[in-house]
Amino acid sequence: MSRILALHDSHNASICEINNNEIIYYQEAERINKEKKTKNWTVLFEKYKDKHFDKIIFVFSFTPKRDNLITVLKNILNVKNITYKNLIIETQKHHFHHACSAFFNSGLKKSYVLIADGNGSNYKTKFPNGKEEITTEIVSLYYFNNNKFKKIFKLHQSLEDRQMGKDIYINTLSLGKFYESLVHIFKLKEPGSLMGFSSYGDDNLDNFKSLLFTKKLNHFQFNQLFFHDVAYQSFKDPNKIFDISVRAQRELEIIVLNYVKNIIKNKKRNLCVSGGVFMNTVLNSKILDICPNLYVDPFADDSGISMGAAIWHANKNKFNLKKIKNLYLGDFPNYEILNKKDGYNTTPQEIAKLISEKNIVGIYQGRSEMGKRALGNRSFLFDPRDHSAKEKINLLKGREWFRPTAGTVLHDKTNEWFDMKSKKETPYMSYVFKVKKNNIPGITHVDNTCRMQTVTRNQNFHFYNLINEFYKITGVPILGNTSLNLAGQPLVNNIEDLKSLFEKKYVVYLKFEIIYFPELNKFYTKNYFNSLII
Repeated sequence: MSRILALHDSHNASICEINNNEIIYYQEAERINKEKKTKNWTVLFEKYKDKHFDKIIFVFSFTPKRDNLITVLKNILNVKNITYKNLIIETQKHHFHHACSAFFNSGLKKSYVLIADGNGSNYKTKFPNGKEEITTEIVSLYYFNNNKFKKIFKLHQSLEDRQMGKDIYINTLSLGKFYESLVHIFKLKEPGSLMGFSSYGDDNLDNFKSLLFTKKLNHFQFNQLFFHDVAYQSFKDPNKIFDISVRAQRELEIIVLNYVKNIIKNKKRNLCVSGGVFMNTVLNSKILDICPNLYVDPFADDSGISMGAAIWHANKNKFNLKKIKNLYLGDFPNYEILNKKDGYNTTPQEIAKLISEKNIVGIYQGRSEMGKRALGNRSFLFDPRDHSAKEKINLLKGREWFRPTAGTVLHDKTNEWFDMKSKKETPYMSYVFKVKKNNIPGITHVDNTCRMQTVTRNQNFHFYNLINEFYKITGVPILGNTSLNLAGQPLVNNIEDLKSLFEKKYVVYLKFEIIYFPELNKFYTKNYFNSLII
């Protein structure tokens, strides 16, 4: 039996534990210290005091403080009495770890793996002319087949355009940074905001100068006039922000789809994708149109780096990882904090009825889901038939007015309500699909799509039963589902975090009064959490 622990130190720091070649625990540092995208990886060791591992892998970003970080790491391990046979320090494998997370969790025997993000690893590159330069990987393509893998190409951000073997160096900005720059210009809260924003714009690619070129060495190049053009247009006419947003989304799609077409070549090839760019569910759905055999890494952002590193070291000699079963890999619920006498006995039927009466209900159960999507263990639930549901949820969470909401549907009813393209299920909420019926306006976006999750009874027993009871009452086998948190806060992890959900004075007007605990057959009220002393 082999025990492996891996962690990384960049933004979205995380830790992953593999025991006997099965992922048994995964956690993001932000869920512990309550700081979004935190780099504070030291908090991740708290649960591992007096533990022993065969391997501990520490993945850190390129930094002049390497030796200092290693010293800090060893000191923490010593203080916590965490012992190990091997301590492995890794750098310059950012995209490769993304690729491992995607491929091994997919359950596929062979597949191409495409990585695109903001920044990957930095490399000190010496060119034939004798010049040295720090370059950054921004797009990578790998091929995995049984117990072998190979690099097809790697695109680097560079000062000059060059090509050396499978490595291409272009004076450009990454796709992730391109998208983030717009978010900064428009003063939006996060990259996902721009995706929702773009649905309101005029889809006319002739409205503005091209934001990205696609001709340099057969790869994209950033338009150096981008900031000036976009900033000028947005300040001159704020309404143009919508059109610029849709332009940015479409050009992102054009570039990524060109990569995919060149990979697939009209053949039934498998493709896995990872990296922050593929947190864009609209883009993922467009890829499905040309690549039905697509797997999207549910840990596509940098939080998945620790998982990729752990997986690789568990499988580098022989590929035999057990396919990931679900994303409920976080902390167990700490029910002992609750006073059982203060809770109200309830049933799934009663909770379903409350939701059908347009109440918003929080649900807390089981281990916390990992990744960036709420999957029914830490969720706000609401009636998808409610025309004002999106406005209520965005107000409650403090999000922008245009942010779309999501839904969860009983697996066996999926095709009646959504156009699933080539997908039989979407348990990790990685895509958007066209809505077939018009009576779920609360989760239907302005473009008639919905980001949605399918669920079976085996995948999430209590969540399935609740949706099924709602179906019996309303004839709709779907619940509105969004993450149990407020804007700018990580997803709720433990009971203590629930108290913050009731700090907004206006929530009473939104009929958000209770948290449902299906494993306890109880709910607790706003008043209880307001009085809870932690």
